[in-house]
Amino acid sequence: MKTHNNVTDRVKRAPLRLLGGLGLAGVVLTMTALAADNAAPQASASMSELMTRIVQPTSDAVFYVSRTPPQSDDDWRQLENKTLMLAESANLLLIPGYLRDQDQWIRDSLLMRDAAVAAYKAAQAKDLPALEELNNALYESCENCHMATR
Repeated sequence: MKTHNNVTDRVKRAPLRLLGGLGLAGVVLTMTALAADNAAPQASASMSELMTRIVQPTSDAVFYVSRTPPQSDDDWRQLENKTLMLAESANLLLIPGYLRDQDQWIRDSLLMRDAAVAAYKAAQAKDLPALEELNNALYESCENCHMATR
């Protein structure tokens, strides 16, 4: 009789086990989805903060490179760092929170990124004339964007 009750009890509890297993699977899926949402890039600062604290100082390093050209290896390393930061800030302009729903915004952000990546490579090569040549492309990306969004 005891054996029969154990089998009967297991049969009665089977739906509960299934339900518990499905509930656990649901929790795991929900947590995975939440983790994915939290892992998505998102803006951490205002647009003004991004522009005044990162984009402007790093772009100025390229715009004014002729005025104060790098003299030492350390100067060149600092310029490399600024141009790399500028390139990555252009990528930030393409994430939710900064991204504008305009083709012009995307074109200008990509132009800025391309100019900054080229400036980074020129700084690595310690190629001052190449950096000076990149001023126009960088200026165009900034000016076009400011005209369209201000």
